[in-house]
Amino acid sequence: MNDPIREPPIAGAILFLLAGPILWGGHLLAVYTFHAVACAVGGPWATTIVPGSIVVATLAAAGALLLAFSFPGKLAQALRCADRGDDQPFLIRAERLLTVLALTGVLWTGSGALALAPCAQFR
Repeated sequence: MNDPIREPPIAGAILFLLAGPILWGGHLLAVYTFHAVACAVGGPWATTIVPGSIVVATLAAAGALLLAFSFPGKLAQALRCADRGDDQPFLIRAERLLTVLALTGVLWTGSGALALAPCAQFR
């Protein structure tokens, strides 16, 4: 008896495709939340720690996005979207495109740490 073609679970496929945008959203939330809280609390340390924390968060998010871009097969297996040896070129290409767009957004957000004065809007 032949096995029917096994479709990947929908939730795993959606998480696989949206891994980049989810990381981008998490980075954006972390950067702006920390920035707002640190500047609202104030103190002399806020102007030195905010840019450093944004750079660290940006490098961590960019590293995770580069891993997702470089090893989509491993990510698909981890999310149970594909089995070892499955060839799903559309899903992989779509995931890579969304990851590149997310990487652009992460780098754009992180570049603000280098270009803008921290806590300027709270003065």
